Amino acid sequence: MFLILLFLYACGSDEASNVEIANDETPTPLVVEENLEELEEEEEELEEIDFSLQNFKMPSKGTRPYAVMIDNAGPRVLPQGGLNLAQIVYEVIVEGGETRFMPVFWDQEPSMIGPVRSSRHYFLDYSMEHDAIYVHIGWSPMAQSDIPRFGINNINGAAGVFWDITDDPYNWQDSYTSMEKVKNYVEKVGFKTTTEKQPVFLYSDQPVLLENGEKAEKINLKYSWVMSASYKYDAEKGVYFRFRKDEPHMERVSEEQLFAKNIIIQLVRNYSIKDDYAGRQEVNTVGSGSGYYITNGKYIEITWSKASRTEKTEYLDKEGNKILLNPGQTWIQIFPTNGSLEIE
Repeated sequence: MFLILLFLYACGSDEASNVEIANDETPTPLVVEENLEELEEEEEELEEIDFSLQNFKMPSKGTRPYAVMIDNAGPRVLPQGGLNLAQIVYEVIVEGGETRFMPVFWDQEPSMIGPVRSSRHYFLDYSMEHDAIYVHIGWSPMAQSDIPRFGINNINGAAGVFWDITDDPYNWQDSYTSMEKVKNYVEKVGFKTTTEKQPVFLYSDQPVLLENGEKAEKINLKYSWVMSASYKYDAEKGVYFRFRKDEPHMERVSEEQLFAKNIIIQLVRNYSIKDDYAGRQEVNTVGSGSGYYITNGKYIEITWSKASRTEKTEYLDKEGNKILLNPGQTWIQIFPTNGSLEIE
């Protein structure tokens, strides 16, 4: 607008004169230049906001989300698909010291989600918090028992919902789905798509800066001798870029590195289930404990509590207030109390 006014002013047109008389002042090149600088600064701020909110849609209250089990063991799972479009991603330890992901999607349409793997019973505790429709291929004995016991709407390896991206019959880490196929199945079987459950998290309409927090520009999480995750803060973009085993953690479809706006580290106790031949884990999701909330380059200490497997986890700051999330993707690291954690 200022450039147009400047042009008209320079040309001496009647239209420019009318503008000057109406406003009772003549815009000068200096004023225009100052305003342009302000506009450029605003555009830069918008670019940063746009980056931190890239692919992000605010979770819709009253809408049931979808929670999907995603493999993270070994190199054949890479790159995984769909993680960049989830509003929330949980990472939890499984047998052998590996981890597994559970992204949660509201009103998103990823074309490739996977590789989809089997359920573990403690992931159900976080899925039920959101009243999510639960997507998986296979299950552990405890998950197989718990899913019908808790009446969880689930999609377990259903025909027509999944496909393999390789022709290797011995590759169990190549099964994918899409949100379109998942929703078609949900419509077919008649699962409810609305919920009365209150949201687990609240989002702030003002930037959460954690002004009394400590610096958090590098986060290293070593789950076990075989699995680690880390984040590096990009102050210009206002996000944490994610690394898996010290390598950039990439997404299959976008071919871009994953990043988080918020990180919650929830410290929990885990141990091997007695007499389980595969070394499957028990994870103490119920009870209370400590953790950290990280966003915008800083962290604060928090506490968490969960009254039962079906109740939502409460995350509170040291003053007892519920933490507020910045709009953007949140990674929840359900992290072993005996793991190695560094925040710098």
